[in-house]
Amino acid sequence: MPWDSDQLQTPIYLKIDDDFVWPETVPVFHLLTRDGLFLCRNHPFFRSSVRVENGPTELAAHAPRLILNYPKLPRPLLEQIVGFFSIIGRQYSSEATVLLAWDKTARKIEVIVPEQIGVVCASAYGQSYPLELHYEIPPPAPNLLLIGDIHSHVDAAAYASGMDKADEEFRPGLHLVVGRIQDEPPEFHCEITVDRARFRVLDLSVVIAGYRCRRENLVPEDWITKVTVKTWNSCSGTYSFRRAVRAQPSIEANSPGHSGNPDSDPLLPTAPPAFKP
Repeated sequence: MPWDSDQLQTPIYLKIDDDFVWPETVPVFHLLTRDGLFLCRNHPFFRSSVRVENGPTELAAHAPRLILNYPKLPRPLLEQIVGFFSIIGRQYSSEATVLLAWDKTARKIEVIVPEQIGVVCASAYGQSYPLELHYEIPPPAPNLLLIGDIHSHVDAAAYASGMDKADEEFRPGLHLVVGRIQDEPPEFHCEITVDRARFRVLDLSVVIAGYRCRRENLVPEDWITKVTVKTWNSCSGTYSFRRAVRAQPSIEANSPGHSGNPDSDPLLPTAPPAFKP
């Protein structure tokens, strides 16, 4: 069927079924199909259909964009999550993750900590560094809607790695990475995926309600025990497994940038003011 418009010199046809009747009397036209847009020709010596990226020049331009209306992640909850990452990173050099869900009944963000296995390599020199993180997304309760996740890069920078992008390609929502966990504040990197496209969030205040300092003392014990650390020993060539536990009391109140008073700690550094996809 054609899209009827006097403004188009090159008409557009929609192929809505396999019985589409080829318009033999139209010299040049566009054909919009499930497989994309095609430029088609009826030439005296051939009939062609060639896939094209751009449509008729008579149409207005359009670019990918995303306008967010996410509920902001509360500051105490983010500080609690960073505290969780800090414990796992400091004690085991392992990455960790949490899932974010929207409680449609209570109208607030809930954290789901899945069972997860952090793979760590122990070198001959006694140094450990993270390699991978494996977990399955559990089926959410009927009142919960999964809206994103947060994971740590331990001492590495906060960015979307190739593995992160592959994991998140078919997982629409917010993906926040926490890196340089030894620093206070750590680094934050946020991207949103929608229909396999990625959008960078430069202004973090759009999705989180600030950050002052990590709260290790508020981390539930069952969050920590959801982490199993799988260590590869490069000397013996063997793996060892251990369930994570809290090894020592929080050092939060005695370390620079970890005061017991949340209002005395530095705010999250301000990102560039404009959100650009």
